[in-house]
Amino acid sequence: MEQKSVIEVWNNKFDTVGNIKLYVEKNLVPLFKTLSNEHLTAVFDEKGFFFSSAAVAKYNLIKSEPHLYIAFTKDNIETMYIGKSFQKGGRWKRSHYYHLGTLAHHLQNSIIKGDQNHSHWIDAWMNVNSIKRVGNTNSIDLKSEVFVVFIPFEVYSERELLKLTKEEIKAVNHSVEGQLISFFSSQNIRLLNVQSV
Repeated sequence: MEQKSVIEVWNNKFDTVGNIKLYVEKNLVPLFKTLSNEHLTAVFDEKGFFFSSAAVAKYNLIKSEPHLYIAFTKDNIETMYIGKSFQKGGRWKRSHYYHLGTLAHHLQNSIIKGDQNHSHWIDAWMNVNSIKRVGNTNSIDLKSEVFVVFIPFEVYSERELLKLTKEEIKAVNHSVEGQLISFFSSQNIRLLNVQSV
């Protein structure tokens, strides 16, 4: 079966939801901070991976608002993770034992109670035999560039955020996340979501 790019899949599926498609195409940025001289070498320490400066700028605008996020690759075997957030400060923080922290904890064998299992993200995105110490941080080679998009609530919901209860906002986030997971699970893209729909 011929490999489809993530953007091609968006083009095929979301012609009727032009806002989401356009938002993803215009707002994807590299997820990881990389060594300046090595485009595909991500940097991390004991707390977690560092965001790219572009990802920091995008995330700071949305992190405390309800949103969806998609992290994905576009080369070789394409992979994707789809998630939602409704927590103050968001989930993509080095100090938060979630995505950026958990990836580093797996690599350093320092998993703690409450960490999610993200070892399949590492297998999909990183070369575990390439870890090096660089000053006060570590680096690891990426198999291909990983992108992230943070999608504001108003892009995927026709409902006005300020008129909804917390429960209604969570229900919208959960529903749209589930729809995206269902769709992409039927495509030739490796979904890194643990949950099933």
